Amino acid sequence: MTASREATRAKRGFTLIEILVVLAVIALLTGLAALSAGAGGSPVTREARRLAATLQLATEESRLQGTVLGLKFRQDGYSYLELVPRERDTEAGPGFVWRPLLRSGAFAARAWPQPMRFELRIDGRAVAPAFGAADSAPQILLLPEGEFTPFTLRLVGTREAGATMRFASSGQFVLEGL
Repeated sequence: MTASREATRAKRGFTLIEILVVLAVIALLTGLAALSAGAGGSPVTREARRLAATLQLATEESRLQGTVLGLKFRQDGYSYLELVPRERDTEAGPGFVWRPLLRSGAFAARAWPQPMRFELRIDGRAVAPAFGAADSAPQILLLPEGEFTPFTLRLVGTREAGATMRFASSGQFVLEGL
């Protein structure tokens, strides 16, 4: 009788406990592999991915709110701006002005990890970083129709090959060297 029980048990397959143990071991090994490979990546890689993610979010925000947003690159970092009507009581002249989008959160002004430099190109031409006031005009416009100024940005750290980001006016982008 015991021989027949062992034969039927062998035909049934794995128990739930055995499957869960195998899955736990696989999850543990995957986590260890990700940690050892540096899942966070280099500062340049992290910053390139962060910028791409916030740019997509800003494009959607511009669409949803129906506002014109801008991305301004500075020597020390970048910030998102919003085109708003000029306040007649406190500011001279009619029209619109650029204001920081948010002081905190995803669209807060961001500093580049140091040491890092960047090269910005619009229509194939190098663009110098802006040194003006925080509310001066941005280099990149994000329109409510979901389009923005096409540009190429190259981020370079001290010991790294760097990362190049190419953004098309349609909102599609390519990250290279990550």
